[in-house]
Amino acid sequence: MGHEKKRIREQIPNVDLSCSSYDTAWVAMVPWPEFPQFPCFPEFLNWIIKNQHPDGCWGIHGLHPSLVKDALSSTLACVLALKRWNIGEEHVGRGLHFVGSYFFSAMDEKLHSPIGFEIIFSGMLGYAIDMGLDLPIRQNDIDVTFHMRDLELQRASENSSEGRKAYLAYVAKGLGKSQDWQEVMKYQRENGSLFNSPSTTAAALTHIYDAKALEYLHSLLQKFGSSVPTSYPRDIHTLLCVVDKIERLGIARHFSYEIKNILDGIYRCWLNNDEEINADMATCAMAFRLLHMNGFDISSGTFCFKL
Repeated sequence: MGHEKKRIREQIPNVDLSCSSYDTAWVAMVPWPEFPQFPCFPEFLNWIIKNQHPDGCWGIHGLHPSLVKDALSSTLACVLALKRWNIGEEHVGRGLHFVGSYFFSAMDEKLHSPIGFEIIFSGMLGYAIDMGLDLPIRQNDIDVTFHMRDLELQRASENSSEGRKAYLAYVAKGLGKSQDWQEVMKYQRENGSLFNSPSTTAAALTHIYDAKALEYLHSLLQKFGSSVPTSYPRDIHTLLCVVDKIERLGIARHFSYEIKNILDGIYRCWLNNDEEINADMATCAMAFRLLHMNGFDISSGTFCFKL
């Protein structure tokens, strides 16, 4: 453990943007604009094939309760990407077996959920059904996830704030054809992305064509090779994810000094209304949660104002 602590401590100040199987899978689903029967980014499909874990899942390996929903999302996204282009039949089968084996976790509201999980995961289930995949899941359980999605959408519809509209745009990949993608594109940034999110940007490109969005994804291919990170560019978000992972794994007491340094800097950004925090729903929500949990003077009223 001593060696591992030293290695993690040395890496924290120099956090790199690690690959995300979930986002890579969404980018892999983007069709070639001129010939939509072919993938635009076959390199990402090759990465998916090569990076499945022995138990059939993709993503961070291990079934810690705080990570299992991430694993379910990543695995189902990779299954959809392979099925979209009719490759990797054996990998698809192993992935579906994993999803079926741990599907009960998707319905456990006590487990940590990625932002928008109820909407996006149920949307991916809908895609899987439309693709004709034989899901090893009871229909009653699928219906429960759809009901959870409907409740989340109902809650969202009761709030007409700009922040809530941005949230629905951020999770638009779970709404598919029912979403007004031209409205979603109003959140496009100068770099061509939606929310600096490869997955959300890629989801838009499966429904509409946008040259700037496609250019953004090509820039990720050039920078990162055959996989993409969860967000780019995203310095603050990356640091927040590091702190979040350390705390969820229950090892924060070993890195209290490093965590305090990171959160001190993020707190200053919060007080200064830093654009990187304010412009991104996921970053803003995670910053509020981690700062609040770690005793910083921050109110829910401030959070609501930012949203």
